Amino acid sequence: MATLYTAPSETVTYALLVDDQQALVSQVYCLQTSALQQQSQIVLPDMMALHTKQTQLVANLNYWLWPIDQRSNQFPSETKTHHQKA
Repeated sequence: MATLYTAPSETVTYALLVDDQQALVSQVYCLQTSALQQQSQIVLPDMMALHTKQTQLVANLNYWLWPIDQRSNQFPSETKTHHQKA
């Protein structure tokens, strides 16, 4: 199950999607409230904290950086087999 990290600002809410089971991390993106689903959410203080989290996962824990579909707020289906191709 993916965890959604969010950082609200005055105008938009920024987000970072992390899937610990598949070692995936998304780009930092503007969260569309209609895309929210039943996901675990962790609120961070600002967008810089999201970038820090993303960098730590990629650099220190060897997570894969994958773009997500911002409308569905999910990783694409290709990520289910990414370990087999690596």
